[in-house]
Amino acid sequence: MTSGPYFSPTGRPISRQSAERERVKNVLQESFRRALRVKSCADLCDITRRLKQLYIDALNIPGGIERYLAALRFALELTCEKSNEKEGRINCLKMSAHVALALSQEGMHEPLQLLVDFCVDMSDLCVTVTRSYVCALAGLLLNLNKLISNRLSQQNPRKTDCSPLSKELSKTLFAILSKRLLDVNPLVRSEALKAIAALQDEQSKADSYQTNSPKRYSFSLVVAYPMVSVLISHLNDVSCECRIVTLKKLMLSSKEEVDLVVNMALSDSEERVRRAATIRIIKDVNLKALSIKQRMDLVQGVMNMNARGQNHAVILNDLLGEWLKTACGKDALPDNGDELASFYSIASSHLLRFLEPLTQEQVSHDLMLHSLQYCREKMGFGSIEVQDFVKALNRNAEDISLHRHNCNKLIEEGWTALEQANAVFYWRCLLDFCKSKCVTDADWSECHYRLLPTMRTFCELMQNYMTNVLSSNETEALFALKNFTVMQLLKIISFFDQGDPSGWKTWQTSCENVLGNMQLKLTEALVNELVQQMYTHLWPLPEQNDEALSNLCDLTSSIVHRALFPNATMLAANQTIGIGGNETAAEFENGEVDDDVVYRCIMIVSAMLKTNRYKKMNALLHGILENIIERSVVAADVNCRILAFEAMGILAMYDRRVAFEKTILIKETLKIDQRLRPTMLNILCNMALLHGYPLVSRWFGAGLETANPNDELLQVFAEYIDSLDPDTSFTACECLCKMFLKEANVAWTGVLSRLLLKAFDPATNNIPKLKACLVTFIPVFAEWSREHQMLLVEAFPETFNTLHSDEQFVGSFSRINVAAVGSCFVHATSSQLLNGADKQKGSVHPFLCQKILAALSDDPEDDYAPVYCKMLSDIDANDWMDITQINALIVDTDDVIDLYSDTEETRGYIRSLASFSKKLRKRVASLETLISTRKHGDSESVDEHDDDDESEILKISKLVLRESNKANGCKPQASKQSKRKMGTDSKPKNPAKPRITKSKTIPRDMKALLQEDVENRIVLVPSDSDEILRNESKLIAVTPGIRQRPVLARAAKATRKFLKDENSLSDEE
Repeated sequence: MTSGPYFSPTGRPISRQSAERERVKNVLQESFRRALRVKSCADLCDITRRLKQLYIDALNIPGGIERYLAALRFALELTCEKSNEKEGRINCLKMSAHVALALSQEGMHEPLQLLVDFCVDMSDLCVTVTRSYVCALAGLLLNLNKLISNRLSQQNPRKTDCSPLSKELSKTLFAILSKRLLDVNPLVRSEALKAIAALQDEQSKADSYQTNSPKRYSFSLVVAYPMVSVLISHLNDVSCECRIVTLKKLMLSSKEEVDLVVNMALSDSEERVRRAATIRIIKDVNLKALSIKQRMDLVQGVMNMNARGQNHAVILNDLLGEWLKTACGKDALPDNGDELASFYSIASSHLLRFLEPLTQEQVSHDLMLHSLQYCREKMGFGSIEVQDFVKALNRNAEDISLHRHNCNKLIEEGWTALEQANAVFYWRCLLDFCKSKCVTDADWSECHYRLLPTMRTFCELMQNYMTNVLSSNETEALFALKNFTVMQLLKIISFFDQGDPSGWKTWQTSCENVLGNMQLKLTEALVNELVQQMYTHLWPLPEQNDEALSNLCDLTSSIVHRALFPNATMLAANQTIGIGGNETAAEFENGEVDDDVVYRCIMIVSAMLKTNRYKKMNALLHGILENIIERSVVAADVNCRILAFEAMGILAMYDRRVAFEKTILIKETLKIDQRLRPTMLNILCNMALLHGYPLVSRWFGAGLETANPNDELLQVFAEYIDSLDPDTSFTACECLCKMFLKEANVAWTGVLSRLLLKAFDPATNNIPKLKACLVTFIPVFAEWSREHQMLLVEAFPETFNTLHSDEQFVGSFSRINVAAVGSCFVHATSSQLLNGADKQKGSVHPFLCQKILAALSDDPEDDYAPVYCKMLSDIDANDWMDITQINALIVDTDDVIDLYSDTEETRGYIRSLASFSKKLRKRVASLETLISTRKHGDSESVDEHDDDDESEILKISKLVLRESNKANGCKPQASKQSKRKMGTDSKPKNPAKPRITKSKTIPRDMKALLQEDVENRIVLVPSDSDEILRNESKLIAVTPGIRQRPVLARAAKATRKFLKDENSLSDEE
């Protein structure tokens, strides 16, 4: 018995074969729809098996394979056309790849060939999402092929080629991925990177470092291809998404990869990339695999992250969680509670061994505080008092932790210098932690008792340690460690109770013994710290300044006296600061005092003056100046001379007579001693900032017969801008930056031009602090005031003239990026940087345009003409208000255009200038429309101000009625006009539409105008609108007073309201 005929949806009979083919298509499409919504891998595997079986069934149907392949192609096109439901669409691609490779293993290659052909056809499609899915499909095919091949090779080691994907098809797919790595869209590049990253293995990694050119794509076997080189080349991708994908996919199994990722964590321009790189290092790189510098830089990077919220805390906790285990030699945390508590008790001190507090003290200190808090919370002490946490730490006797009862271990235990430094530094960090976390005084008192000995004991410990370690000759590195330990001990002093006078007296004696002991090698930093601590704790009040000064003078006297008379048993007070003629001063003057003694005395004096407690000369300071400072400036030791001049400079800043007397000495030293130049420049700069540049310049140029003696001081700084000594160059530039921020002088534009060029000189990159100084100075200077922006405008011609002259001789400026210099001028003179009254004065860009057009007019074939045209195109004229000025610029622009002939070389210039002229004309039309609209709205302005002026009119309505008959309305009108001009009545309802009037033609003498603008410093908050017109600066457009309603009209309306109110009151009565 035969079955009946089959019918199509339209009712037409179809054959059984057609029905089977239709079923193949429907089942395939249903499989794709299910895969799109599937949630589990098991379900996807089930769908994949059914799709594979469907192909096998289609072999028995005439035309079934063709229908299967056509439906598969159609389903793939639908899958890859949209970006929504991405996970489901990737599942469809996975299903297709699995089926194709499985069938290819059984000799049925048509589906696999179709997928490869689909990738080839769609790889260059203009639809971004399709290209990204093509990359995903190609990666799936290559990766699954590798997995299948590896599995079959393990099952049958004798078989050489187990890959279901032929080499030709593999080459084709990899060529697609290689091409898409250069795709213009980052979404496509990221998918290509993910696909290639999945092919990494140890063989490809080994090959990658034997390949010198990572961008040369060759293919023999996918497994052997240098995938890592391809990924590494994309660590510099312009897209942060691609860089993040690369970071996540690198295997980090080589030192080179780790260094690259660390570099990205520290220096990438995007916060997201730095965060991703840091997280990757924390999770996948062992602490010991990082150098000390890398560890410290990473810690500082985490500390400095902009997002200081929860994400920052999470990253820091992840870092501590991994690093603490490594520091303690643990692969995993202990399960036992006691062992876990013991682990966290010593974890922070063990982590300190992997840090570098000697060179990065603050970073190490901050990390220690975070680590202690992390351990405290993990031990379960986060919600209780800190003293319980301290008790738990003190119970670990094996640790380097110092406390009240074992602090003598610092000397008696036989620790190395590094262990001593770590122990004292950890002691100080623990004290800082307790001080910051203790909520109650009782809690801090208990922590203080458990961690610190008595002050007498501590002073003995400190003095004994300093005597032992600072009196012996050590290598430089070992001495630095011991000196660091002493500095940490000094910082612990601040934790002691101020209510222990005997203890502080002991400490004062200890400090004086240390400072006066010439057998000890004291550094400048150590002496500064000792003196600063003495002032902070012994003489904290300004009233005690003289007492402190007298004590330190006695100390220096005793040092000199012991040096001159080693066998003397009695000392006369203040011999070194007495009036000349006594024996000590005579011996000092004769040079019998050892250089080390002079150096120790000037170190103490310098540290004393750097406390900033003495701002007025007295007899003791005069004695110090004459008998110690002046004698130290001629010492043989250059460090001694530097300290002496620094001390002299501090006194000169506060005393004008000292500054006047020492200026000539500073000037001569500046010429003679190259090593002292940075110090001399700093002194001159500080004097100019405090006493005023004109006065110091007059002292500096005294006796000169030059045309401009007041300019000599500035030229001294300018002379050393290009010094070969980096410190001198940096100091000169830094001082000039300070002086420019202090005052704006039109005569200094040449030096300002030098600073700008120095900022863009590639050689400046070799001096990081100089580069940072100049890069910071330019925007700050531009934002400071409009006068500063006018100085920049005046510096424009000189800057480019310098570039022209230097280019002729092929000098250092020939390496400067001139386009960047032009862009800097445009952005630094933008009115968007200004605020308040400076912004109301108007933009300085019109004056800059005048300079640019003048340069083009003088030399139309200037080599920098493209730069000038680019500057004009970057300038925004939407905030310009002076129509007359804009029209003058339009005329100048058209004149410059007429100078150019229409050639291929100049066509770009003409287009840029024409575009600029069109921009100006558009602005003029906009202003004229605004003025016309404002005039048209004058008649309506009366009603606009009714409500705003009502209260003010009511106040004077009685006066208007009383005086109107006497003066016929004149006096009230005059009074009201005065109030109107003062702008006290009200504000217009629409302040965004100011009334615009035409200003006079701007004169060409820009320097004269700038000088007048600087001297006058007019602030546009006038009390009378007539004063605005009389005192109007020539640099800005006129801003009229607020237009109000006619006074009589307002008074009449107010009168009606007033009479109406009075009538209503009389009726009520």
